Amino acid sequence: MITALSQKTTKKIAARGSILQPLLIIFWITWLFFFLTAKDPTDWWIENILVFLFFGWLFTMRKKIKFTDGAMVCILLFLTLHIYGARMAYTHNELGEYLKNRFHLWRNPYDRIVHFSFGFLLLYPFNELLSKKFSGQRNFGLLLSNMAILCLATIFELIEWGVAACTDKATGETYVATQGDLWDSQKDIFVAIVGALLFTLIFSILREKRATISDTK
Repeated sequence: MITALSQKTTKKIAARGSILQPLLIIFWITWLFFFLTAKDPTDWWIENILVFLFFGWLFTMRKKIKFTDGAMVCILLFLTLHIYGARMAYTHNELGEYLKNRFHLWRNPYDRIVHFSFGFLLLYPFNELLSKKFSGQRNFGLLLSNMAILCLATIFELIEWGVAACTDKATGETYVATQGDLWDSQKDIFVAIVGALLFTLIFSILREKRATISDTK
């Protein structure tokens, strides 16, 4: 029986590796393509500092922190949206330009999409980490995850301000991507927490339905 369980566990680990490895390869191939076709190399490297820091942290903590496939998919999807925005600089992103022209918007909305995705996609990995630390207190884990999204969204806006202050005017305006919006930072933080709250709502509803189905069996 122990041998059977060991074999089952090995198969699960192997299956997990077979899923994540291709995803990571696809991500870095995509990263290389966007790097080679980047419009503003300076902005590209500034935007990607956090990407390298994240993967460095993930590699360092790989033995302590093991995300599930679902959490890693959310992380890689968000990072892909981010590097796609950095390719043409968020202000000139092609998808954002299409949406701007299609819906007659006054600004390129792609940075708002990514900030919303930050909250919506990364709440799941945060909740996965915090739920392990606070097992038996699922709602508390969700609350802390939302607070983490709010804090990090605010910190990122402070980083943008710092970069803009330390670089030349053109690079700063490209990186911050305010596009003339006086309240751009506040709106970015707002859409991030809206994304997090929306995911929390969907996640909570699905969890309750799953619990109800389990109780009826």
